[in-house]
Amino acid sequence: MKQSIIVLSLAMLVNCVEVDVSSANGDFKAEYQKDICDKYSMYANTMDVAGSMSLYAEDAIVNGNGLSPIQGLDKIKQDFIDWYGSSESINHSAEVISAQVFGNRAFAYGKWKVKSTSKEGVTMEREGYWSTHNVKVDGSWKMTLDHTNDL
Repeated sequence: MKQSIIVLSLAMLVNCVEVDVSSANGDFKAEYQKDICDKYSMYANTMDVAGSMSLYAEDAIVNGNGLSPIQGLDKIKQDFIDWYGSSESINHSAEVISAQVFGNRAFAYGKWKVKSTSKEGVTMEREGYWSTHNVKVDGSWKMTLDHTNDL
């Protein structure tokens, strides 16, 4: 009998802490667009390495299309330095398709486009999809996993 009461009490407790994220996720999509996507594009378009780095968590991993994953802020920073340093101009945009928040963790995915001109004058246009895993650090969303692929 005592075990039945304990099991019943635990079952009731689990039902009491169920979280309804449906209303929060509509607002989170707009929040993610503004706080991550729009900033990512702004920092890429202005070739702002420090700004770009502010979007990533300490242990972040960037996994690009067909490339080996880049792990850690130092390597991610060098990747941005190389990209920005070889570019004359960058026109980047990104749009959130869906974003789901679960407390201090979140997942998002969307589409990106970039048109860049190298210092040698070669123009390249690419587009594709991205997905991210994010954590909240000191009140700001940071990417822990940033995955992109080309169309």
